[in-house]
Amino acid sequence: MKLSQTELFEHLKAITEKLGATYKEHSFRAATISVKSGLCLVHGELCFIMDKRKKTGEKNRILGKALVRMDLDTIHIPPAVREFIDGER
Repeated sequence: MKLSQTELFEHLKAITEKLGATYKEHSFRAATISVKSGLCLVHGELCFIMDKRKKTGEKNRILGKALVRMDLDTIHIPPAVREFIDGER
């Protein structure tokens, strides 16, 4: 099954949240320090912070690269989504 970039993004975001990470989008334009999208700890909580100005395909690649490093065996992932994540190794 072929997913659109938007459908893939929704699946990846849901997986991130199933793994216990909070997903947030912010504009990094006003940041006075260098900020990159990615997985981080904020006050001891796992959080995925994404630059909201990025295009959906780029968001998918960033999420995929983060998810490939996580234990995904405990949750169901549709085959097309798992194939995408595995391709980010």
